Amino acid sequence: MPPTLDLMPLIQEAIKASVDLAVADQFKHEPDYRRWWSAKDVQDRYGVTPTWLSEHVLNKPMFQRQLDGFAFNYRGQIGWRFEPLAFSEFMRKEFRNIAKEAKS
Repeated sequence: MPPTLDLMPLIQEAIKASVDLAVADQFKHEPDYRRWWSAKDVQDRYGVTPTWLSEHVLNKPMFQRQLDGFAFNYRGQIGWRFEPLAFSEFMRKEFRNIAKEAKS
């Protein structure tokens, strides 16, 4: 009887490596809600420049009251910090108004 090769450990290792890569890739694209976001985090997430974020969201009087409580400007090196769940909800809710204002 010829010797047999047990492929099961190799297959299991290949599946584990594939799953690990898929999970890591998914985490790269999901926002991190475990910590407060910086202005750079917000810019990267929404694909905007610092100037755009300031001009169309942060420095707009119409949004100041809504941002109060989850967007803070610490000035200096720290700068803006955003509570991620509340800011995400704000962006979903106000996206139409922000886009309309940005066009004008």
